[in-house]
Amino acid sequence: MDAPNQHSTTDELARAMVRILADGRAGTIEDAVDTALRDLRLPPSTRRPTRASLRAHAQAIEESEEGQLGRMLRIEATLQEILLILACLEELVIAEDPEGCDLPPPEVYGRAVRGHFDLDPVVHLRVVTSLSQSSIAQALVDRGFAEPSFDAAVTRYGRMDRVSFETELAMYRILRVPPRMQVDPDRDVVRGDRVEHLGFSALSGRIPRFPAQ
Repeated sequence: MDAPNQHSTTDELARAMVRILADGRAGTIEDAVDTALRDLRLPPSTRRPTRASLRAHAQAIEESEEGQLGRMLRIEATLQEILLILACLEELVIAEDPEGCDLPPPEVYGRAVRGHFDLDPVVHLRVVTSLSQSSIAQALVDRGFAEPSFDAAVTRYGRMDRVSFETELAMYRILRVPPRMQVDPDRDVVRGDRVEHLGFSALSGRIPRFPAQ
């Protein structure tokens, strides 16, 4: 008998979490859960919404405030920004890496390939190069992006350098793959699952085009 109430509570929690993330009151979904539970005075045992549910709520809220066209224009702008970063990375590798012309081009991975930026717009990219993190960072800064931060990702292949920075549209995480490291480009470097990925040309073909208003 309490199933409908439980469903309603989960939806209420999802809406609160989306608002908290949108307002910048939490940086992660896990933090948003804790904040929403406190705001709504719900017990810690409350059923958590799925990520799919959270993204659906985020999409619905954005479309109610900005309209469907507004949301689609944001997606288009984010894809265009990804293309700019891919071009920047490819130009850097070709110009400065001694083996640049023989290396695979940088690519974008995961949900961003499908233009899924609702809720937590994190864009993952990979660049195969022997160039340093600082060289990658300088190229990005020269293009007008914010000063990146550096860390290392623990992967199935060992530790890999990672360059991260944020724009108004998304958080970007660029994984630097050493050319001599035998990394399967079709699989997630942590879990080993198959993962979608696209380079500049293929991604540019997926950008929606809208008539001028």
